Amino acid sequence: MKNNIIKYRKIRGINRRKRAIEQWGVRNKALDIESLKETKRDYVKFWVRPWSSLSLINSVYPEPTGELKTLLIANLLKIYESWDSSLKQLDSTYYLQIWLFENEISHSQVVCAIDHLKDFYQNTFSPIEVQPNEGIKSSHHYNEDTAKYLDRYDWTQYRYTQSLDMDDVWDAEHFALIANEQRLGEHTVGDKVYQVIEIDKVWLMS
Repeated sequence: MKNNIIKYRKIRGINRRKRAIEQWGVRNKALDIESLKETKRDYVKFWVRPWSSLSLINSVYPEPTGELKTLLIANLLKIYESWDSSLKQLDSTYYLQIWLFENEISHSQVVCAIDHLKDFYQNTFSPIEVQPNEGIKSSHHYNEDTAKYLDRYDWTQYRYTQSLDMDDVWDAEHFALIANEQRLGEHTVGDKVYQVIEIDKVWLMS
């Protein structure tokens, strides 16, 4: 596996991107309850170009910053609060969360589940025993513009992890490129040894 250098592409047309984020929020604000009753779960990812585009070359777009990041957080909360209002009408327990990723905020999403799937996502992320002293205020996303949105709720930080199979050539080569601080240790299942790595940290509502 080659350790290729990733090039970051310039985000152009900021006002167009801002409109696209607002439109994304409006499109996804209404939860389709009838569809949810059939599938038992739903989610909204940040499907806004250029961040949702698949790059076929060795370059990526930088994560949203400034006004774009503030708009993303604001619309995640708008979707969450609208869905929460709809789910309360079901008069039954449900799972509803914002997955706010720390390093790759463009991977953030709103997720919900009901009935037998309401506990499906409970173990998606690994708990962190010692939380940051300042909580969400320690996040890269917290600033004077996002505070009015993030301060509405209490947040707990978790780890998003992945297990790499050391018998797999690609996994082993990938592990060799992982920084030491992302290596969380190994675990064994049967005869297989897996190395657990941290992909990102994620904030969930407490």
